Amino acid sequence: MADERTERAEGGRPSDRSTGGRDPVRQERDRQVTQDFRQMTQAERLQDKKTNPAAKQIAAIDATIDQKYGRATPEAARMKAAAREAVAQTLERGGEVRAPRVREVEQRRDETRDQHRAAAEKTTKDLER
Repeated sequence: MADERTERAEGGRPSDRSTGGRDPVRQERDRQVTQDFRQMTQAERLQDKKTNPAAKQIAAIDATIDQKYGRATPEAARMKAAAREAVAQTLERGGEVRAPRVREVEQRRDETRDQHRAAAEKTTKDLER
């Protein structure tokens, strides 16, 4: 907290520390990745090592939007554009965009559910004895 106050008094922003605002090389690299991201097609983003996780995130968001709003609706188009811009802005700030891991989460949830079900069945059998 005191560091934020000191930075504000010196004219810096508190977010400069987390975004690498003091490192011009990193800032330029982030700008270049963002510019590339905005100009590439989705297929190109998936092929590029730097933009691949962001492209996977966009694909997941697009699928969710299509499921909820339909494929060719004006609302879906606006939301997809906003999602792409939000991911691009995250990249521009130097933030990390991770590829979604839905399958792993669902798999863990299913395993946990199966373990609970097996434990409940065992308890039931033990009580019947």
